[in-house]
Amino acid sequence: MDTQQRYTDWEKIGKGGHANVYRVFDQELQFHVAIKLLNQKASKDRNLVEGMRREVIISRSLRHQYICPIHDLYDGERGIGIVMDLMVGNDLGKWLKENQNNILGTMEERLQLLKCLTRALLTAHSKIVHRDLKPSNVFLLQGEILQPVIMDFGLSTLDDARGDGVSGTPKYMAPEQWSNPSAIDLRTDIFALGIMAYEICTGRIPPNSNRNILKTKKPIKISISDIPVPSKYCPLIPPSLDTLILQMTAFEQRDRPQNTLEILKTLDAVSVESTKSMEGKGSQKYEVEVAEVKAEQYYLGSPPSGQNTNEKPAKRIELSPFRIGIYCVTNADYRKFVEATGAPRLPLMDTQDFGQDLQPAVGVLWEEANMFADWVGASLPSEAQWECAARGGLQFSEYPWGMESPASSQANIGNNWERTTPVNAYLSGRNPDGIWDLCGNVWEWCRDDYDPEFYRSISSDTKDPVNITDSDKKVIRGGSFQDFEITGRCAFRGHENSAERRSNIGFRIVYN
Repeated sequence: MDTQQRYTDWEKIGKGGHANVYRVFDQELQFHVAIKLLNQKASKDRNLVEGMRREVIISRSLRHQYICPIHDLYDGERGIGIVMDLMVGNDLGKWLKENQNNILGTMEERLQLLKCLTRALLTAHSKIVHRDLKPSNVFLLQGEILQPVIMDFGLSTLDDARGDGVSGTPKYMAPEQWSNPSAIDLRTDIFALGIMAYEICTGRIPPNSNRNILKTKKPIKISISDIPVPSKYCPLIPPSLDTLILQMTAFEQRDRPQNTLEILKTLDAVSVESTKSMEGKGSQKYEVEVAEVKAEQYYLGSPPSGQNTNEKPAKRIELSPFRIGIYCVTNADYRKFVEATGAPRLPLMDTQDFGQDLQPAVGVLWEEANMFADWVGASLPSEAQWECAARGGLQFSEYPWGMESPASSQANIGNNWERTTPVNAYLSGRNPDGIWDLCGNVWEWCRDDYDPEFYRSISSDTKDPVNITDSDKKVIRGGSFQDFEITGRCAFRGHENSAERRSNIGFRIVYN
């Protein structure tokens, strides 16, 4: 039976840079398979074609529940491709993005993912080095339990071969992949797995990632002692896992674990039960007083007469209903979180000027704000949610109470005070929904990555817009006690690096 007769009912289900994926019925085996087919341009690249042939040879020699089964090489009238299992689910990169605000609640699954990936590599390393480990090359099968499957061995090299040039994805690329490809070995995969482990456990890429290597032309060399330990961003991570993840990302190959068996032994010693008990301790219900924001259409941004280009053009959007904290999170709130989870105390929490119970919690990193939100089963607001909540139903209102600039009785802004004030200090500054301090006192972290062109990029009638990329520059809203009154406008868009601790940045939470 030739390929045209054997493979029928082609349905395109995915698209990549070099290949498209099709759902196809195999008439000979009588079930559906997936065929990854090089596109027309890629099929003329001899290196890509050879890489695909190599992927078939290598993958067929590997048998493991966490490695994608490859059946055959497709070489027919449609081009050249790989015949593999048809899998239902999503890739790890998308799962991490969807769960970026739920690290505490999914910590057990994240630890299990690391163990599964390490077991798969233990098998793979008996024959090959993958050389392009990254979340998008890990598929999560649909089901109640997350089951990862490593894919795309096209860059792999047999264990008795050497790398033949620079290859891989910069963000997860080990230093030797750029500076000395002939030195590539299984420890190269260990570096990539370490970067992934840091990301899986914290939602962040560590500073020793070579994400910018195409610009710098030089691998980043940072001592692991200068890299923030993962538990800084997630208090559920035990010291042994902190140490392991940092060692995996060491610059020198000799300083990393020398094989995946070493990694697996350490991971197996990390008690899932103790992690679960910490999670249970950290996820106690804590009541935050909220205001309801109903589902309807809103205008986001400023009209043509508006002051800043990053607020324009105004777009009509649709928001799902949500509940938003009527106050910023206070020091009293944050102390409860610290006591319950063991999270680090905020540096300003114990100072006279900024540490009173009813003052907003400040000097808080964006990740720490997310962790608190996760603890109460909430999230940070998107900037669309924040702006629409600030206006309280008053379309194009300049300030939460209307069009008038803030009086000294309405907001702590414009250096009225040299410090934050209690979150319930400005009764006349509330918006129509009874939400306090949406103008002044502290800037408030939002969920979005900052993009000055974001409002231009979204379409009218977009539902629940949010800008999530891979940037460390996050949106802040509302102005602060240190800033000019204009920054307290409902549409004013500020930004700050997520790793900055500032005495004038706090946050509030939303329940979606």
